[in-house]
Parts: sequence; structure tokens; C-alpha cells
Amino acid sequence: MSQGRKPVGAFLTSSDPSTSVIFGDVGYDFVIIDGEHGALDTRDVLNHIRAARSVGCLAIVRVLHNEAALIQRAVDLGADGVIVPKVSSAGEAERALAATRYQPGGRGFCPMVPAAGWSGENWSDHAGNSNGNVILIPLIETIAGVENFGEIIAVPGIDYAFFGLGDLSQEMGIDMRGDCDQLVAKWEVLRGQADLEGVRLGAPLGFGFAGVDFGAAGGDLSFLRLVAKERLAAAVEELRAAPIAVDAGVSPV
Repeated sequence: MSQGRKPVGAFLTSSDPSTSVIFGDVGYDFVIIDGEHGALDTRDVLNHIRAARSVGCLAIVRVLHNEAALIQRAVDLGADGVIVPKVSSAGEAERALAATRYQPGGRGFCPMVPAAGWSGENWSDHAGNSNGNVILIPLIETIAGVENFGEIIAVPGIDYAFFGLGDLSQEMGIDMRGDCDQLVAKWEVLRGQADLEGVRLGAPLGFGFAGVDFGAAGGDLSFLRLVAKERLAAAVEELRAAPIAVDAGVSPV
């Protein structure tokens, strides 16, 4: 999908699945359907997954927290991957990964879900494809997560991780933008560890993190606000510069 470039995605908090279609249509490689922040319910998540897939865009779901039931629900709905917040240890990573896998003590068996096509036919093929292709992405956004990163990504089956600078900066007691040099220093340590393990490390774009393997360029509603603000400023300036037509007896409103 990325046609030789590194994948670019965006966060979704709008309940309207049209945003997934728009991102896919213009060439984004993945969307992160945000079930941690915002007001998306299960039906919203399902509709975003369907919309993203309709335009060849990977659907990644960020769950509220590291709970097996929430992770299983996301993959049962058909998510291509799951981002799990605040993963801070290898044990937490193992627990999250197990919830995405059909294995003893892992994901529950149920063919009557969207991911399985509501059918138990060819179940072994479905289970094998799911186990081999669903991506589990630990979100590294705590001090403990940074300190234990090497152990987290050494867990077999953890092939991706994402650097969460917002919560990490809050936990460090620093300003995310003003003290970004401290976050870059943390990033560089993680980047080196990820290289050693062959793990792909993603991050929000625009903060100066070198060597990002995949990145998020923003979000649907933040983009809408940004463009709306820019268009309003341009419209006000255009109207200010336009000559005022004077026509007695005709109201301008």
C-alpha cells in the first residue's frame, strides 16, 4: 500500500466513517480508530473498520486499556491491529498479545463475528491467518515502558511499537513541545533497541524523531479544525480587501 515509502496514518475520533474513506482515498496507509479517547462506541469502531477496508486502508484500533475483552472485541470486529496504551512491562505485552491470538488461554473461539465472516467454515485457515497477520502494537508512553522497552519488544510476536510522547511528557513533568529535546533523547535510545530486535518503531510525526518506521500525521477532527481556522482567516481577509459596493436602498444583509 505504501508503494515503497514508509507508512503514514492518522488518528480518528469522529464517529463518521466517511473520515476513514477520505484518508484511504487520498493515500493514507492506515487509520488509528481511537477507542481510548473520544466518544466512539462499538458500532462506530465497526463502521470505521469496514470503511477503511473498503478503500484498502489498514484499520488499527486503540483500545481503552490493556484488557483482554477489549482487545478481543477489536479483533473480532475485524481490526488489522490493536494499539494497547501504557504497556510498561514484558508481562503486560504478553497478556495483550495473547488476547489477539487463538491459543490456549488466549482469544476466545467464536465464528459468529465479522472477522470470521460469521462462519465456522475453514476455521483453521481463519485462525491461522488471524494469528499470523493481526498486529499488536504496545504504546510506550510511561517511564517504566521506556525503561523496560528492551524486554517488551523481546516478547515473541511483538514486531511493532509506538512512541506515545503526550502521556510520557506528562509523566516526566515536561512540556511536550518546549522540552521536546528530552523526548528526542528517549526516542533515540528506543530507536537503537528496536533496531537490535528488528522491531518497527512508530511515532507521531512533526517532532523531529529520526528513523521513524511508520508515523501518524494528525487526526480527523484536528485536521478539520485546522483547515476551518485557515479558511476562516482567508475568507475574512478576502472580504476585508474587497471594495464595498454602495447601492442606496439595497440592504447588504
